[in-house]
Amino acid sequence: MSSLVDPDEITRVTVDELWKTFGCYLAVILRLDDDGKLRTVAGAGDCVHEMGERFWNWEQALDEGVSGRVARTGEPAFISDTRLDPDFVGIETQAGSGSELAVPIRVDGEIWGVLNMDSLEDSAFNEADLLLVDAVAAHAGSALHRSRLFSELESTFTTTLAVLSDALEAKDSYTAAHADDVAEFAVRVAERLGLEDDDLRNVRYGALLHDIGKIGVRSEVLNKPGRLTEAEFDEIKQHTIIGAKMLERIPYFGAVPPIVRSAHERWDGRGYPDGLAGEEIPLGARIVCACDAFHAMTSDRPYSKARSVEEAAAEMARCAGSQFDAAVVRALLEVIGHSP
Repeated sequence: MSSLVDPDEITRVTVDELWKTFGCYLAVILRLDDDGKLRTVAGAGDCVHEMGERFWNWEQALDEGVSGRVARTGEPAFISDTRLDPDFVGIETQAGSGSELAVPIRVDGEIWGVLNMDSLEDSAFNEADLLLVDAVAAHAGSALHRSRLFSELESTFTTTLAVLSDALEAKDSYTAAHADDVAEFAVRVAERLGLEDDDLRNVRYGALLHDIGKIGVRSEVLNKPGRLTEAEFDEIKQHTIIGAKMLERIPYFGAVPPIVRSAHERWDGRGYPDGLAGEEIPLGARIVCACDAFHAMTSDRPYSKARSVEEAAAEMARCAGSQFDAAVVRALLEVIGHSP
């Protein structure tokens, strides 16, 4: 669970592993919701299949059942014969006696829910099993806490991203809207190239922020309708360095600043700001570069009219291996339905 950040996956892996280990009738995790009721979030075992949809709709109050008692008191339950526990609540698929283990799951010191295991046999569990299940619940609680922190960090980051985007929107509305479209293309191309998880996230953020450094470029240069002078173009080229330096100050961005810095490098080494060539250029930057160029060609700009998708696709294919990474261009053309 150490690498998991999705709470649904954390709970699913927990019950699956316990069920495989004990071969019990049911391993289930119940989450304590804000309304004071316990609800099923993950389960494994014959009981799940026998109950079907009713299992996933199961809920109980804190004053009901063994799980309710565990959530209410924070104390584990170790029941060798369920007939002898007054709080036990059976289900129609479970006839006769059985045994049960239930332990609280704590997240940041508070009861988050209950991990419950049921067997159709008496005395199926022992004290060592209780210790093991309690340790697993503690591990699950730590993973869920980490997931919550990650979610809060992601939310803070999203807010930061929105503020940066708003600032760019105020400076240059075309550039801000353009970034959203480039990001959509870039993620689809990255997926086609086999990138996953953090790499996909970095490509998305790199695409969204690849022009953020234009905040530091004069508006009259950004929006000039005619051809730029050499000095003006040199000023424009500084935006990749400005953007990368801005993002380097935010640790969460991690691998995003190099993508932003290198988003205008060329495969043949004739790009800027560092003159990188070929695979010296980060893959994320190569993806953003191609998607940026394709979207720019198919959009109306202050100094040029939009080309058709067919014309832009032909230009991308022509420049593959010189301006752009040929593998990236191939993936982009497949995404837009113009496979070479």
